[in-house]
Amino acid sequence: MVSTELLASVAALPADDRIELVGYIESTLDGGAVPTPDQHELVARRDAELRANPDLGLTKDEAIAAIRALRA
Repeated sequence: MVSTELLASVAALPADDRIELVGYIESTLDGGAVPTPDQHELVARRDAELRANPDLGLTKDEAIAAIRALRA
């Protein structure tokens, strides 16, 4: 179990550092992160929603711009 002190330390990091930490943690897992069946189902459901109504989603450029705006 992860200590509450470690969780608090991670929560206090800037967003860029937390994102880097996620990448590091994933790189230490054997075979990388493996999605659960529920996660696969969620992705399939969202994919179907987007295919049915493409206006729901963002283009790659729109998503990147939105992320950059949040980080500014």
